[in-house]
Amino acid sequence: MEKIQRNVEAAKRFVRRQAKKIFVSAVMFSASAVPALAQGVAGFTKATNEFKSYMGPVQKLLYAIAAIIALVGAFSIYFKMQNGDQDVKKSIMMTVGGCVAFIAMATALPAFFQ
Repeated sequence: MEKIQRNVEAAKRFVRRQAKKIFVSAVMFSASAVPALAQGVAGFTKATNEFKSYMGPVQKLLYAIAAIIALVGAFSIYFKMQNGDQDVKKSIMMTVGGCVAFIAMATALPAFFQ
């Protein structure tokens, strides 16, 4: 019986020591996380401001990609119509969908960074 009580007391001491270690490490972690969090917010702000400076060229690039999709799609559709292929409607829908997607992305881009 005494042996069991000694083991229980030893286990309690062990648990207390581990709890103290966990508490101290949690306090140290939270103390070190505060400056890192402040740097993270500043980093996100800087990245957002830099991205805003690229917004005009990125919008123009998205519009140019939509134009290229339209031109390539138009030629593809023309050749499919000349050859009598059956999936012309599918090609038209894919071309129009690609153009609309890129134009929508270019239009919605500024809304994400205001």
